[in-house]
Amino acid sequence: MSAVPRALPLPSGETLPAEAISSTGSQAASAEVIPFSIIEEFYKRPGKTLAARFFGVDPFDFWIGRFYVGLFGAISIVGIILGVAFYLYEGVVNEGTFNILAMRIEPPPVSQGLNIDPAKPGFFWFLTVIAATIAFVGWLLRQIDICLKLDMGMEVPIAFGAVVSSWITLQFLRPIAMGAWGHGFPLGITHHLDWVSNIGYQYYNFFYNPFHAIGITLLFASTLFLHMHGSAVLSEARRNITDQNIHVFWRNILGYSIGEIGIHRVAFWTGTASVLFSNLCIFLSGTFVKDWNAFWGFWDKMPIWNGIGQGVLAAGLALMGVGLVLGRARETLEPVDLHDEEYRDGLEGTIAKPPGHVGWMQRLLGEGQVGPIYVGLWGVISFISFFACAFIILVDYGRQVAWNPIIYLREFWNLAVYPPPTEYGLSWNVPWDKGGAWLAATFFLHISVLTWWARLYTRAKATRLGTHLAWGFASALSLYFVIYLFHPIALGNWNAAPGHGFRAILDWTNYVSIHWGNFYYNPFHMLSIFFLLGSTLLLAMHGATIVSTSKWKSEMEFTEMMAEGPGTQRAQLFWRWVMGWNANSYNIHIWAWWFAALTAITGAIGLFLSGTVITDWYTWGESIKIVAPMPPLEYWWQQFIFQ
Repeated sequence: MSAVPRALPLPSGETLPAEAISSTGSQAASAEVIPFSIIEEFYKRPGKTLAARFFGVDPFDFWIGRFYVGLFGAISIVGIILGVAFYLYEGVVNEGTFNILAMRIEPPPVSQGLNIDPAKPGFFWFLTVIAATIAFVGWLLRQIDICLKLDMGMEVPIAFGAVVSSWITLQFLRPIAMGAWGHGFPLGITHHLDWVSNIGYQYYNFFYNPFHAIGITLLFASTLFLHMHGSAVLSEARRNITDQNIHVFWRNILGYSIGEIGIHRVAFWTGTASVLFSNLCIFLSGTFVKDWNAFWGFWDKMPIWNGIGQGVLAAGLALMGVGLVLGRARETLEPVDLHDEEYRDGLEGTIAKPPGHVGWMQRLLGEGQVGPIYVGLWGVISFISFFACAFIILVDYGRQVAWNPIIYLREFWNLAVYPPPTEYGLSWNVPWDKGGAWLAATFFLHISVLTWWARLYTRAKATRLGTHLAWGFASALSLYFVIYLFHPIALGNWNAAPGHGFRAILDWTNYVSIHWGNFYYNPFHMLSIFFLLGSTLLLAMHGATIVSTSKWKSEMEFTEMMAEGPGTQRAQLFWRWVMGWNANSYNIHIWAWWFAALTAITGAIGLFLSGTVITDWYTWGESIKIVAPMPPLEYWWQQFIFQ
């Protein structure tokens, strides 16, 4: 059901009654509620498809219930049916298993090159990949058809196209570039976990791949943005407040509020970019780079670290220092004075007053105001604690390189402050250079994140918002404290936690999987990855949908919840026709909040169980029969070793 703010001509030629029309959210409560099925009939019109434009006719230009078919929808359905049939035939008939979790659909062996022979292994992998590609591309073109019908922008097909490009990179571009289909992505619900795990070691620690690092960073950034946006909308919904409360809250917390259209643009860009960087990550592995550890050898050989380069670097740092010195400069709520909350003085006041204005941010994101920033007691404690943590880490880096500034900069990415060795257990009586620095830095980091949570909670209360963001941050803290506190305590030594440093984090991530017997078979890790990728997908879908309908102001989501305009109607109808069902402008943010929160919560559970309950996840997977059987000798990983 939807309260529609605009008169709509119905297919019968009649017009919705005037009393059903409302132009503002405040009037929506008195508007006549119109069934969404009537609204849908207004938009259901034949024509405007790609097939109709290029061929003059589209024989499948119709709906089955809520589901739009179209020529490319029909092609996708054929691809799906064939792909599933080929997949199951290979698994059930050729592999002889009815265990769908343990089915293994392998590409042809590397020794077979780019040849496809129906009588040799890998043929049904190839057929399945071709059928799936037809389904994916057809689905993409079907999305374009629906966008054309609804007069929307093309941001959603562009975002989905990025995902399709990943499939094509994995299954076609990279294998062709490497000269063998055997380098393609194997198919199987759990079998692909072996490929994901082993490919990292094939290229000598895949975590050192810079494009992998960027892609993973963007995935987590997408989850963060999704949670921030979902929390903001839910905090405002069903409360007697306005968008200005949200803007004041974000400026209090971060010094900047990105605004309604800005967050959806960033959502679209971040979600899409995470996929494109992942494409580079895998395509370059094996084609151009065979050892990601050795790849970084160029860094130490850069001229800037030797001779005249050191002088240039030192002079540049000195000038930078001079520049920094010279340039520093549902409940009943009582009404709140937002101006007072944003411009008050004292410890519980704000800084950066009057606010600045950044032109390029206004043009790019729709909001250019920067500041004021709320300080407050919790903020002061959080900032000081974080500074103490960073100071301890950076000073210890200096001790490790004997205070040599050139070596400090050159080795910055390798330097780390590590936890105490295993023999110290959970003791706090540890020498500074053997883990004492890590204990001190981590203690201050704990204080910083806890007081930051308090800052989020108290500012939400002060600006009359819900506390969704604070509790969302608490879900992230559950993973943080399992990593740095609860898991090490359960195992009886601080050494189970990661060190503080860029490389230390990457090595710890790699070590966790090795130490606990292929972490990818941990079901809570599977769930965490599902929610992580799902969060990125949701962010890209939602951001792209809103940007593509923003000419009707669909980004004004709080207003649209009370009185849906043509932009929100089109957004809902797009997904209704694509998937057969749709979320609305309220519950899509509930999905957003929970997907992002469960990313951290399930990850925390999975890590805590490792070593405490389950010591080898691969063996556990074998015990419950979800591990694919060992492949024939020609598929063993020796085939991927570079000669």
